[in-house]
Amino acid sequence: LLEDLKLERMSSERLINYNKRLYGPGPVARLPASGIRGYYARMSPIRGFSMAATHGLILGFSAAFYYKFFMGDVDTKRIEDYYRENPPR
Repeated sequence: LLEDLKLERMSSERLINYNKRLYGPGPVARLPASGIRGYYARMSPIRGFSMAATHGLILGFSAAFYYKFFMGDVDTKRIEDYYRENPPR
């Protein structure tokens, strides 16, 4: 068991960082884009993820609210119109 642990540690020490832009000098060298495209990348990882998830939820619920109440839920209207024209027997 001790030899297995020693072999694992040795193999992890041999890893070579070929991608300096991705792994960089710190744990992750995130290079944010300019302007709005780099908005989440300039934040800490957990805050950037939380903000992206929150903005996605807000955008999704806004689109659903608009579809439901301003467009009138088109599919439901078609079904109701069909049953008004063709009442069940």
